Amino acid sequence: MTSDKVSVSGIELAFDQFGRPGDPTILLMMGNSAPGLVWPDEFCEALATLNFRVVRYDQRDTGLSTYVDFERSSYTLDHLVDDAIGLLDALGVHQAHLVGLSQGGNLALRAGLVHPSRVASITTMMSSPDLGPKNDAFAGRPPKSNALPGPAANYVQAVISLNSAPACTDTEVAERFVENFRLAAGPKSPFDQASWNAIGDAFAFRRLGQRAAMANHSNHGRAQAASPSLTSDDLALLSKPCLIIHGECDPIFPIEHAHWAKSHIDGAELLVVADMGHALDKAFIPEIVDRIGFFCHGSTAVRQLIKGRDSNYSAI
Repeated sequence: MTSDKVSVSGIELAFDQFGRPGDPTILLMMGNSAPGLVWPDEFCEALATLNFRVVRYDQRDTGLSTYVDFERSSYTLDHLVDDAIGLLDALGVHQAHLVGLSQGGNLALRAGLVHPSRVASITTMMSSPDLGPKNDAFAGRPPKSNALPGPAANYVQAVISLNSAPACTDTEVAERFVENFRLAAGPKSPFDQASWNAIGDAFAFRRLGQRAAMANHSNHGRAQAASPSLTSDDLALLSKPCLIIHGECDPIFPIEHAHWAKSHIDGAELLVVADMGHALDKAFIPEIVDRIGFFCHGSTAVRQLIKGRDSNYSAI
């Protein structure tokens, strides 16, 4: 892994790279308020073994990237998309496979609409074109008529309660991070405590003293509120191959979100992962990596790579 920073329109973006520079690029786009390291190293390394150049990055207002004063420099999700394209420019990448988790999947869809020539394919994970039901639930607003289902009420209550008081020390920040993802993982998902503890510790270190909000009160949450949801008409305009990966037990975006997206994106593929909620636990990495590899490379090429690499999964 190599790490660096680039400047994109006055915003410094920190990033990590795995794999070889000459291989097709996968750009990993993380969710609301989360830095790139929430994409586990094992996930990135496994993709790299399938002959991908893998780039994960800290979006603005996360990790080691620039934090902004939202009151003076407000932004929308489209600005976050432009940041991602600017990162590709700085890396000399004309076209990339976009893989986005949660809010990141929404960004990947938007990139496919606004910058189609820069997008080779789109993979959304644990995501939705419509973030409105989630935001309404956390704001205490009643669901809109004919809306997709919102998060489970007990999940919303648990997250708000967990984050009702600020975490004041690095230890508390790390523990709060882990507990938020334990809730997001849902009741059936495996939860590898050691792996999540390691990511939580890295998260606490990487926030550079910023107290990142975890219950949709961050600048990313404000950017979501300032951005219109993607509609069925928007999705019908997508011209890039799209793979939708969704957990059958996602407590934030129930499975109806994935089926709705698939029904409106021409040719979209859907992988429903048993027991998975809204957290990328290491137990799910092999299945998801292989499906992304098949989707982006094509089955024949990836089958040979997987055959020669399967023994490495014992370490994941």
